[in-house]
Amino acid sequence: MNKQTLLDWAELIDKLRIYPRIFLTACFGWAVWLSVALVHWYTTLPKEDRSLEATGFGSITFVAVLGFLKLVYQTYSDAGISWDPSPPAAVRTTSKESTQTTEVTP
Repeated sequence: MNKQTLLDWAELIDKLRIYPRIFLTACFGWAVWLSVALVHWYTTLPKEDRSLEATGFGSITFVAVLGFLKLVYQTYSDAGISWDPSPPAAVRTTSKESTQTTEVTP
């Protein structure tokens, strides 16, 4: 293989974002597995063990897993490249200074 072929493959892998998609899929699978395991754990507890502490632990764990999944997805979606072939429009900012004069009469 020549260097250009390897560069073309690297660009294709980079554009398709194969490795981040694999990581995102693995995180999603882990979150689903952990949620199912958490629900199974809670539903198999005896009635007298379903205390406020157990319910709090289950809900905090579930919210933490969903927060982690949101963070992973947001990082994935923010790191994407723009597929728009046109260059971005130049952003122009203008500042307008105004001065006010006030007359003070003694």
